[in-house]
Amino acid sequence: MADQRPSFLWAEEASARIDLNQDCPTCGNAAAKTAICLSVPGAVPPWCLLGCSACGCGFYDDQSIPDYGAPDLIGSTAYYLQQGMGVAMSAGVLARIRKPPGASYVEIGCGFGLALDMAVHAMGWVGRGMDPAAQAAVGRDLLGLDIDLAYFDPTTVADASCDIVMASEVLEHLPAPVPFLREIRRGLKADGVVVVTTPDVGALHPPIDKRALTATLSVGLHVILHSAASLEWALREAGFAHVRVQSVEWQLIGFGSSAPLDLREDDEDTHQIVTRYLADRAQARIPPDDLYFGYAGRALFEAGRIMDWTTAERVWSKLDPALRERYGISVDEITAPPPGSEAAPFEELATIMPFNLAPIMLARAYQRLAAGVSRSALRPRFAAIRAVCAPIWAALSRHNLGDGLTEQILWLAQTEEVLCAAYAGCAEVVPMMSAVPESPRGVGLHALQARTVVTLMNMERPYLASVIARRAGLSHARRPGDLSLPNRMKAYLYEQSYRLRQMLRA
Repeated sequence: MADQRPSFLWAEEASARIDLNQDCPTCGNAAAKTAICLSVPGAVPPWCLLGCSACGCGFYDDQSIPDYGAPDLIGSTAYYLQQGMGVAMSAGVLARIRKPPGASYVEIGCGFGLALDMAVHAMGWVGRGMDPAAQAAVGRDLLGLDIDLAYFDPTTVADASCDIVMASEVLEHLPAPVPFLREIRRGLKADGVVVVTTPDVGALHPPIDKRALTATLSVGLHVILHSAASLEWALREAGFAHVRVQSVEWQLIGFGSSAPLDLREDDEDTHQIVTRYLADRAQARIPPDDLYFGYAGRALFEAGRIMDWTTAERVWSKLDPALRERYGISVDEITAPPPGSEAAPFEELATIMPFNLAPIMLARAYQRLAAGVSRSALRPRFAAIRAVCAPIWAALSRHNLGDGLTEQILWLAQTEEVLCAAYAGCAEVVPMMSAVPESPRGVGLHALQARTVVTLMNMERPYLASVIARRAGLSHARRPGDLSLPNRMKAYLYEQSYRLRQMLRA
């Protein structure tokens, strides 16, 4: 995979310490600021991300704001609708808010409008959005939503008129977040709730995923990067008495209200709301278009996550024939990239295969596994995910699109192949395990190694288990002394004896 790291220096890599006397745009602190990272010498234009020791936020030395109403760029509309719209994140945040049907919902910077769509169709709220970007116009027409193609205008929101206001991925674009949040509080009812999401400056350190790094920095677009502490400070400074801020991977999610917050705390409840919404919206789209494949593919994936196999089957019963009709793809049988996909320009790829084919294939494999299909039968399906979806990943990488879901799914498919080999007790599981890198999200390999060891022990392959445990530095599944050379030799001999007995019985 190509290195997606932008050209910049961490502060400790600079030849000299960088200190600038620049007031913090969040809290106003005037003390000297120290650089977090900066452009390489000679970069045009040069830039520096500074850290405020008082509130904890990061901010760029240049606080200029681009014109978000200029013609832009969803990029590839087909990619955005099928895979890049990030519906599960925004929908999952909204699903946590307990407000009855009929509640008034306003979304500032609604973009394409998927959170607004969920607010209307899943939560039963009366919603409207504001965003000057071109993608908002596309969403307004495709989804039939009330979207004002303009920047947030406080005069259009009456005092104490809203039950919920959402500003997702907005604060990082504003050089004065506290006055903005005060305007939101003015428009909320006494028990109204504001929800904001924004990149987490606390994630900016060398181990961060390269694509998350690129998206978080977004040099020239972002002006402030909040920390959990600075976001909580800003919400309280704006007058919200009850505040909750959470860091999820590389993002912050903040809730604020003048009244005690009433949020759903059970992740399963929120996932069910999101999955039901996606499935219902997929079923409602006739004929199947790019947006249908986006809804249906994510619905199938989310249903698999919460093991809602009834919903998965309902989605699959329409998705399977739709894939066959539009693309000529049978997910249960495809083993190689469709003809022409490996050389197709990015814009044409969606005419050959859906951009979300990877999550569809993985979710379908899990659906079949839950239905009782053996792992030995499904091993070729997990192998096919990486083979079939390679052109999609190559196209995304060429366009520097930070599609972490596709990258993670390709890694999961590789891990499932390892587990299939472990369940079969195959000796090739050892080199296969050695070839698995750490997850793109930075966690998961240790859990895979431990599960593989346990599986091999259950399959009466203690020698293979001991080899993987020793290489991974794991405690052995049975006794601490089992990793010693004499005991590994005994395990090997026992294993060979067991396999011979099995052959004789056969």
